[in-house]
Amino acid sequence: MKAQAKSLSAQPPGPVPRPAAPAWQARSRHSLPGDPYLDWALATQWQGFPTLSGPASQAYPADAWVPLIAPRGPALQALLRRDKALLRINPMCPPDVAWLTLWVHRSAVERLRQSVPGCELSQVLPVRFEAARPLSPKRGRPSIPLVLGSIDRGGAFLNQVFQAPGRQGTCRLLSYWDQESLPPLEPGSAWQLAPAGYGRELSASALQALHQRSQHRPDAEAAIYQELGLPELLRAAACNQPDHATHVLDTLAGLPASRRNPANAKPEQLDAAAHAPLVMVSVPGSLEGQTTGAACVAQILDGLHHILHQAQAHAPEAAVVVNISLGALGGPHDGSSALEQAIDDLMRKRPRLLVVFAAGNSGGDLLLDPTCGTNAAGSLAAGQSAQLTWRLQPGDPTDSFLELWWKASTRPVGTRAQPSKTAQALQLRVVAPFRSAWLQPGQQLDLTLGRRLLGRLHLQALDAERGRAQLSLAPVRGERGGLPAGRWLLELRNAGQHALQIEARIQGDLPRWTDPAPVQSVLVEAQGLQLGGAGSLNGLATGQLPLLVGAAHADDERDSLYSARLSPTDRRHRLVRAVADEGPLAYGLIAAGVLSGSQARMGGTSVAAPVAARHWANRLARGGQAPRPEDWLEFLSKQPQARKPPTAQRIKANFTKANFTKASFPVLRPQAPATAKRALAGKSQQSAPSRVRTHR
Repeated sequence: MKAQAKSLSAQPPGPVPRPAAPAWQARSRHSLPGDPYLDWALATQWQGFPTLSGPASQAYPADAWVPLIAPRGPALQALLRRDKALLRINPMCPPDVAWLTLWVHRSAVERLRQSVPGCELSQVLPVRFEAARPLSPKRGRPSIPLVLGSIDRGGAFLNQVFQAPGRQGTCRLLSYWDQESLPPLEPGSAWQLAPAGYGRELSASALQALHQRSQHRPDAEAAIYQELGLPELLRAAACNQPDHATHVLDTLAGLPASRRNPANAKPEQLDAAAHAPLVMVSVPGSLEGQTTGAACVAQILDGLHHILHQAQAHAPEAAVVVNISLGALGGPHDGSSALEQAIDDLMRKRPRLLVVFAAGNSGGDLLLDPTCGTNAAGSLAAGQSAQLTWRLQPGDPTDSFLELWWKASTRPVGTRAQPSKTAQALQLRVVAPFRSAWLQPGQQLDLTLGRRLLGRLHLQALDAERGRAQLSLAPVRGERGGLPAGRWLLELRNAGQHALQIEARIQGDLPRWTDPAPVQSVLVEAQGLQLGGAGSLNGLATGQLPLLVGAAHADDERDSLYSARLSPTDRRHRLVRAVADEGPLAYGLIAAGVLSGSQARMGGTSVAAPVAARHWANRLARGGQAPRPEDWLEFLSKQPQARKPPTAQRIKANFTKANFTKASFPVLRPQAPATAKRALAGKSQQSAPSRVRTHR
């Protein structure tokens, strides 16, 4: 027995069984048309979204509501009649617009997706519809020519730069809407629930009372921010860092700079923007933090509706200029997203509305690191293939998304398309680390490990000549982790008879300041396509009507290295440049910090946009408007004549597409016209010693 046991123990151990590897499986049904981010959220049972209550391990609450942007139409109206208790339209949505924000009970989301395929998912937030305040009554003054709005993140609304010129302790803010948090249930709070049923709002009267209470003393302001539950403002003030929304709104509409400095982000003289009433909307932080693929598109649209409602209630005849210094990497970048179509429609229905977007800060990514691209593009001839290498980061705790967009290449005039073939031409497969079969448009593959869904690959034809594909992956790290980091290799081939224009884009995960390593996935190689070839424009800002602003240096007027650039094939968009940096070695411009009297330096197209928007707001305050929404840029760039205002024919004659070049538009700078009066002196402009920090 001992000898037999000894012989058995001497035998070499057998091979260790390998753990089961994820495998691709074809789904029984074809891919439904519509938003793939909504499809992924439903397939993963909302696990990628933060819970609204309870510990992080809890499932998504069954009674939660989901916000979407949806097009009006018979299908939506029929669904509203059938499931009236499960759908809620934001009461601030104008009745004449083609797109609206819709909150849908979780149990009805799937029915909505099948009935209204054009809807798009937004960031989920806690709601309390039954306690929402009623809409503001109309009590406006026709004499007010201008209202300025900002949709951003944060906002130090007590800062003295937002008071009325020459009137100590007064506040120009009509409303401050923090969309992220609900107001406290205890009575006596200055917060109230916004009409949309989510977020907390400070009314004009509450803001006025808080300004008088603080008397613009930094210690009193900090105490009020703590009382109101705004820790991010306190952290920024303690670290002497800028608050993004405060810097942006001060650049757009703050009182004149109290000190002469070539790096000032705003003029040193009083202008119309410094007199204008203000509306500030703070979007949820998820737009700038970890992503589940759903940007705050419904919240941005709600913010626009809120600003228009406040302007209509207080100044019904005023021009409204809204600055949006937010962005996204993903999206179609052709104006076809739900938010972009909604903004275009809103600007056509409200001809006195001007929306200004920051162009984006991804222009220099490949210059800093050639293996860290966020997009790739190129023309894929018939029968040709291309490969993309996508790298997932080892510490990424979030879902990752790679979007592919294709369309038929431009054909010579007089030739006809092959609509039935062009949209079905692109085929796609994953080569590594887990090989999949070739996928045709209308098909869908799931990457599974047992019952766990780890990935989904799908293609869909959008119309006769356009299509989209998306690879959605579960996190690398965390409770839902299970996929390897490193290289993911995808292969594309054109099985049609016509060349295709291909664009690949990554939906962004911005690194969190608490993470020791980046979590942003990147494109490291493209064979058959060009890294960075899709341009670097903000994915929220490629509609037809909003104005786009890139960044430039004040000293030499050259483009800032990071500023977004148009793709070589982009013929639809025009990029205006404005100062955002003092120089190539002096980053950023100076504007207000969190507390009154403090200053901070911040750069990026987030600063360039309000610099340009202030110029245009001052122009609109003198009267007039563009003959068409498409002519805003031409109208604003032409100086008004004192005796005879320019007609639409003269504007078109002087700003034809032939002479509409970069040379026609000098870089916009933060200076008021020479005829403007000097800034206020005395008590209203006294401030504490400057505390300036550089921030990007």
